[in-house]
Amino acid sequence: MNQKLSIAQLKSISRGQLLGKYGIAIGATVSANAIIMAASMLCSLLIDQETLSGQVIAFLITFILDLLSGIFMLGLTRFFLHLACDRPYRLTDIFYGFRSHTDKALAVRFFILTMQLLVLFPCLLCSVFYRVKGTSTLFLLSCITIVIGGILYTYITLLYSQVYYIMLDFPGYSTRQIMSTSRRIMKGNKARLFYMGVTLIPYYLLGFLSCGVAMFWVAPYTKVVCTNFYLDLMHREYTV
Repeated sequence: MNQKLSIAQLKSISRGQLLGKYGIAIGATVSANAIIMAASMLCSLLIDQETLSGQVIAFLITFILDLLSGIFMLGLTRFFLHLACDRPYRLTDIFYGFRSHTDKALAVRFFILTMQLLVLFPCLLCSVFYRVKGTSTLFLLSCITIVIGGILYTYITLLYSQVYYIMLDFPGYSTRQIMSTSRRIMKGNKARLFYMGVTLIPYYLLGFLSCGVAMFWVAPYTKVVCTNFYLDLMHREYTV
């Protein structure tokens, strides 16, 4: 079994891969996120969320936009996977999901999003009842469900964190195979990925303290680090 690369090694490799390429990497990240954010902001401005029907419509639109974001996630993943593997890449890669594997990108995002919403539903329900009743019991129950929901949400995110990479590397896989493969290769690696995420928190804090300016560099960097995490997983998976 090959030795795992340390998180420090993955970061060092990622920094080297981004040298001289930050411009296009920032452009790809900003472009994909800006499209989704613009659509979300437009919907927020057009819908009156002070009414119950408005809140329901806003929730449905948010769900649909989050679902569609899976297509851009696939495109961004392709961009950074090619960058990390020194393959040809270009800014228009972010639209790759609209040209290929659109159905799989939507299906995978739908299943993950649905599971995440299901584990958060008790928390949301308790929060609503607490706002109405305001009792200490409901407050305690809300806190408990928030903690449990957060843990389960994180677990699901880690479990299926590799789905878009697998979709690109194994184009013949079905949605079920993609998700089962992610579960398999993440066995014994979820804590490692979680730890890697924790070590990246200071970078996000830097982005916050700089009023978001540093995030132009932080977002591509963290994406490349995650890409190299996947490449390390697959290298050990298929190399004896």
